[in-house]
Amino acid sequence: MSSENIAIHVQNLSKCYQIYNTPRDRLKQFVMPRLQRMTGQTPKLYFHEFWALKDISFEIKKGETVGIIGRNGSGKSTLLQLICGTLSPTAGSVETNGRIAALLELGSGFNPEFTGRENVYMNAAVLGLSKEEVDERFDDIAAFADIGQFIEQPVKTYSSGMFVRLAFAVNIMSTPEIMIVDEALAVGDMNFQAKCMTALTRIQDRGATVLFVSHDIGALKGLCSRGVFLEYGMVQAIGPAGDVAEHYVRKMREEMNAEYAITNLLVSTKAESTFPLEGQKTVGAQEFKTSAEFEKRVANFRYGEGGAEITFVELLDENFQPISNVEFDQTVHIRIYFETSIDDEIGCNYYVLDDKRNFILGAALNLVGLPLMHVKSGGKYMVSYKTHLPLHEGNHSIQLQIVKATGQESTAIFLDVVDDALVFKMSRREGARIWTKAFVENEVEIKAC
Repeated sequence: MSSENIAIHVQNLSKCYQIYNTPRDRLKQFVMPRLQRMTGQTPKLYFHEFWALKDISFEIKKGETVGIIGRNGSGKSTLLQLICGTLSPTAGSVETNGRIAALLELGSGFNPEFTGRENVYMNAAVLGLSKEEVDERFDDIAAFADIGQFIEQPVKTYSSGMFVRLAFAVNIMSTPEIMIVDEALAVGDMNFQAKCMTALTRIQDRGATVLFVSHDIGALKGLCSRGVFLEYGMVQAIGPAGDVAEHYVRKMREEMNAEYAITNLLVSTKAESTFPLEGQKTVGAQEFKTSAEFEKRVANFRYGEGGAEITFVELLDENFQPISNVEFDQTVHIRIYFETSIDDEIGCNYYVLDDKRNFILGAALNLVGLPLMHVKSGGKYMVSYKTHLPLHEGNHSIQLQIVKATGQESTAIFLDVVDDALVFKMSRREGARIWTKAFVENEVEIKAC
């Protein structure tokens, strides 16, 4: 690919920090190695190295939106600072092609003694805008920031939300060729975050390149075409945003499972009470289904602690016939077959995802008003959900989950998770095509007033 089509080129990029245990060690490092070399001794190091980034390489095309994801301390912010030029690399290189606007951290580039208005002009000048251009855009910047009369007050009096509102407004209104956004947007309120997402979409439509860092999986999938997963300063995965997001989620779930297992060994707190599912029964041998083809197809797309294993899944119409093409709002049955090797209380969930790996709809036992299932070792079970799919046309997939409660409301142990357990195609809605991810019927009242 021609270098003219590349907005950001990162090649073997590394950043190392020298970590000193005490200020005295810093002074020793400045003086002692020189003296040791002068006396013929081998120089001694008084610090240890911390590699924030290690041998990072990737390219971002012009007009592309790429999301960077990873836990705190994985090197995301360091990478952005190196790309923007506010840090120098220890090794490797960064090349950018286009005017960059960057929102890296709260209040970066602001003089706390200046008013909001003065900081707007100062920051815009750094971004390459003339005074005349800022004059033309100032009202739009002030309206986007929406901080009222505080625009005339020193920014040292601003709240964290006001800081980020004004900083983002200046950057977005400068019409950059490359927009770099760190997690600073997390301090904004709900309305401002929605406004920022819309603004980022608009500059995407204008052909700008966007590099976006967030812990929000939905934002990564919705805004980005590709993703980069950083872990311990190294690239763990790079590819389509949906795939990278699922890779990240899978790793976090596996670590949650491992942490819970350790905690459970140290503190034995297993509840003795049981909540049998009303009408629940073990599926007879003639009803239970397994599939070697299913097992082979999903082998690379499943993970979990074990103790339960999904053996087959079916997508059936109202006559219980298998289907892979679904009409708009068609009623379907999702049948999940699994076997267990534990005595415990578990849930069986499904989720429907679109082609960008966004979760559109789904269900779990508690969501339909049922308790967890009490399963036995060696048991074989079938759970069938009846639902309808009022979804946008195109390809969709189903993720299946067998989970065990931890006693905490929002967490679970994932025993078996199967991505892309089923893939199906939604047909276009007849009559009037829908443009949203899903559509539910509405009641409309029209009156002349």
